[in-house]
Amino acid sequence: MRPGLLGLVFCVLTIGAPISQAQVIRGTVRDARTAEPVMLAYVGLLAPGRELVVAGLADSYGGFSLRAPAAGSYFLYVARMGYKSVIDGLFQVGEDGVFELQVGLTPAAIDLEDLVVEAEEQGRSKLELVGFMERAAIGRGTFLIGEDIQAVALDKLTDAFRNIPGLEVVTAKPFVGPEAMSNPEIRIRRGGGECAPTLYVDGAIMALGSQRPDGRRPVRPDDFVAPATVEAVEIYVRPSETPIQYEAMGRCGVVLIWTYTR
Repeated sequence: MRPGLLGLVFCVLTIGAPISQAQVIRGTVRDARTAEPVMLAYVGLLAPGRELVVAGLADSYGGFSLRAPAAGSYFLYVARMGYKSVIDGLFQVGEDGVFELQVGLTPAAIDLEDLVVEAEEQGRSKLELVGFMERAAIGRGTFLIGEDIQAVALDKLTDAFRNIPGLEVVTAKPFVGPEAMSNPEIRIRRGGGECAPTLYVDGAIMALGSQRPDGRRPVRPDDFVAPATVEAVEIYVRPSETPIQYEAMGRCGVVLIWTYTR
């Protein structure tokens, strides 16, 4: 995905400082066609090397607010299932002020050609259509299917991840506070350290990866799916193993989850 406008509609206001000195980035995510708010969109700032530095979810009105950890240059990344993901930038973030914008996401429409191809391939399963079966035959990565997952993961999908080489399931959490009820986090062990993988659900990015997981941007698959809804999972702990169409943001690995829905 190349940087560019790609559906971003900017409305820039300054509060007490010019754009070049803005540190708080806030705004609203809307459907580019209907102008309706897009709730629970994933919004993040990426460093020039595409490493995620801060992220959050838009609220029920499409609103979001991100605070850059330091002055510098950043990309803005916005994703929501059912829409085309957007990366735009670079833009400069300074030390003071507020940078406000409106983000327009374009629905991921199915054109006539897609419908014709789908009609021709009605006899093929979803896992065949998304390339899971072909990648499993090649054998790079770890592959789980629904029956095996549901045999060991009754409540949380991450229960099926506990014995996968190179992948760690982090269950430690505080006894009190907002994190006390949080789901387990997944991390990839690499070179004596840990990093956070990029998480995809049915081909859409749900959580961006990071080279240095610090608790602010945990990757928690159980926030998005229940074991009974999962048809298959692909886990790639090395970016070099990752299928080319699924980018490992933050240069860590990738987890692909496929549900029974189409």
